Amino acid sequence: MDLELSDEQRWLTESVETLLAREAGPELWDRLVEFGALTVGGEDGLGPVELCLIARALAAHLAPVPYVAGAAVRFAADADLGGDAVALALLEPGASWDAAPSTSVDGDLVTGRKVAVEHAATAERLAVVAAGRVVGLVDAGAPGVTLAAQPALDPTAPMYAVELVDAPMVALGASALRRMTTIGTLLAAAEAVGAAGRMLEDACAYAAERRQFGRTIASFQALRHLLADMYVRQASAWSSVLYAAAALDEDADEAARAVSVAKAYVSRATREVAHGAIQVFGGIAVTAEHPAHRFLRRIIVRERQFGDAAHHERALGRALAVVPQTVP
Repeated sequence: MDLELSDEQRWLTESVETLLAREAGPELWDRLVEFGALTVGGEDGLGPVELCLIARALAAHLAPVPYVAGAAVRFAADADLGGDAVALALLEPGASWDAAPSTSVDGDLVTGRKVAVEHAATAERLAVVAAGRVVGLVDAGAPGVTLAAQPALDPTAPMYAVELVDAPMVALGASALRRMTTIGTLLAAAEAVGAAGRMLEDACAYAAERRQFGRTIASFQALRHLLADMYVRQASAWSSVLYAAAALDEDADEAARAVSVAKAYVSRATREVAHGAIQVFGGIAVTAEHPAHRFLRRIIVRERQFGDAAHHERALGRALAVVPQTVP
């Protein structure tokens, strides 16, 4: 398995960075669609590695777009969504990410309540997970769909509660939920790495400029050790994402397990990188004017999405416990 980025993948990264540096307004989603960031699958479409590269760049710029859900749904199902933004309606009140949904389906009508639906107000479609692990698409403006804003830790990822009462739904394929949650988990991890990477870059730049006792603080040994530890965690987190993306791209048997390992590791490592960066910045980092808390918020939201570290560690433990043991 080759984890070295190809020339095309490096060019993709550079192009996305250029786009994000130039376009940060409400038209960003349209520019991403025109760029082809949602052209998933097929010989000419983007694979898991390319999707992760885009997700990492979006988080590094705190782009307020529903990319994780949109890319995950397109990866999971062969559906013509055009440039429509998609919001993922999976969680239900008081339930965990792996709980069986109680949302009911009667023919092609769906009824239930979903919470923490990100970007629901600006999405044209809702990807709804219902009883029986069925995934279907619902037009956000369809009869029977009601939205209510919820408090959100990350203002760039607004959350909504969605009430569905006999809303028309078009079911996707039988394997859509597994594929959607697998790639969604990986893209959430990639976004966390992107936000942590930006905090690390900013912390290094600040340490090279901030002076105390006539010297830059980057010359202090304790701070250099802290920055080195942050770099190792951030680089290792990205390597775990790349490995899982490559395994998913090759449809390897261990792909789902690699994604869980990556999500568990990234969830803890990126939080540690963020906390280290805040230590480097000092008191200025706890003010509203400094951007550190914005990146930390994105990291925390993506850490929780599709299950946190403990969730995936428990799942890995259960999977290992049922592996048949060979007796020599």
